[in-house]
Amino acid sequence: MYDGSALSIELNAANTEEIVKACHVFGIPVEAELGELARIDEKHEKTTLTNLVSSESIKEFLQLCHPDFLALGIGNAHGFYYGEPEIRINILEHCRAFTDIPFVLHGCTGMDEKLIQTAISYGVTKINFGTQIRYKYLKYLKEGLEQGADEGHAWKLSQYTVERLKEDIKEIILIAGSADKV
Repeated sequence: MYDGSALSIELNAANTEEIVKACHVFGIPVEAELGELARIDEKHEKTTLTNLVSSESIKEFLQLCHPDFLALGIGNAHGFYYGEPEIRINILEHCRAFTDIPFVLHGCTGMDEKLIQTAISYGVTKINFGTQIRYKYLKYLKEGLEQGADEGHAWKLSQYTVERLKEDIKEIILIAGSADKV
């Protein structure tokens, strides 16, 4: 994954294309990012004003470079949402008129399941729930320590935590419509 989203479209595309050339020699796919993702801080505020990209910007970017996947800023943010996020699904819909590149949706923690499923119907093939998974991992780690699940061994605590996390991962797989798929 290369994130040049804070750069101009031209520089992001030029860097992305160089990375694509190098990675494809080894058969490594490249995920690029367009539209700098906002981050939600401890005061529940976005750290950047906007991360919305237009379908025109996406078209221009894809004419300049050829990543295998494209993560887009469509109102999504890293961190927990406080309130309903304003995700612009219509951007994905408009892009389907000129590209079939698989899209990536970062910042899915706390996003409405139906919204995620709609995004998938418009070509999102990868969804990211990193905040949720890290939060739950720490929660289960603390829980395991309180219950003595470690039995004096760090690996037993890790095993307990991973077992607890499996159900959360299964839920994400169901949301994505990926159950029973390879």
